[in-house]
Amino acid sequence: MKKDESILSPSHLAAYSDLFDRLLDCSILVDFDTNRIIDANPACERLFETSREELLKRNFLDLSDPSQSAFIEKRIRMAKRRYYPHQFESEWIVKSETRKLMQISACPLRLSNETEALQVIAKDITEQRALEKQAESYLKELQELNKKLEDLSVTDEMTKLANFRHFKNLLKQEHERAKRYGISYTIIFCDVDHFKHYNDRNGHPAGDDVLRGVAEILRKNSRTVDVAARYGGEEFVVLCPQTTHESAFSLAERIRSSIEKHPFLHAESQPLGKVSISIGLASFPFDGLNPEDVLKAADNALYYSKKNGRNQITMSDQISKDKPKAA
Repeated sequence: MKKDESILSPSHLAAYSDLFDRLLDCSILVDFDTNRIIDANPACERLFETSREELLKRNFLDLSDPSQSAFIEKRIRMAKRRYYPHQFESEWIVKSETRKLMQISACPLRLSNETEALQVIAKDITEQRALEKQAESYLKELQELNKKLEDLSVTDEMTKLANFRHFKNLLKQEHERAKRYGISYTIIFCDVDHFKHYNDRNGHPAGDDVLRGVAEILRKNSRTVDVAARYGGEEFVVLCPQTTHESAFSLAERIRSSIEKHPFLHAESQPLGKVSISIGLASFPFDGLNPEDVLKAADNALYYSKKNGRNQITMSDQISKDKPKAA
């Protein structure tokens, strides 16, 4: 490949020509003042689908996508003011009218005759960026799938509340926090009254609708910091952080009243003439010094509510108060 000797001296021509021609990436020499292409290696012919002779007739900026000409011209001006490579990405149009995304590295190059040219190295990264976008898409899909799997592992499938395993983990964490900072928490234990009767009379699908309805009422009435969960069957629990008996009682009453007033199908056929729940409350540290004891105390309070007429709330400390004193 012959080069203009006004650009390269004979002593450097052979060595430079060999290096220039062997570069795997497209390498172009651009006139510093006019941006005219003054040399291009064989890789440029393949990249731009244009012969070297045709490239030498072109202005370097004319090869770019017209919509990006202003951007590229600005980048070329910046590159001319630096003595280290200036890199950017832009779209270029090759002879087949195909747009290619290229990574451009441009840097002033001092020639043997003390003149300067702009050396531009162009690399086609169209396929690389497409693969990266595809990988990003796959990663996003994988993250969404993992999130769904994570949600399934901590969520009750029917009611979409936390499942009991997740509830116990959160209860353990809240207990450690409450113990460390000397604060209380309360557990609200709920059970749908006469649920077996409802299922036997109306069928399991209708019973499932009741459970979903109760879960939604629990969700709507609980605070953001509270954790409502399905304990199992027709039993539900709510963990109320930094909450005393009295505050939790107000929440429990809202839940009980909302369920009592909710227009569940076939509610009138229930023994109480409506779908209702019984509730038990217990708090740390008053009703137990570990999570298991607090949960058991709330369960005992719930049993007391059911034993004494249902559709009511019992606080754990109320049980001992209501026991008749020995003579």
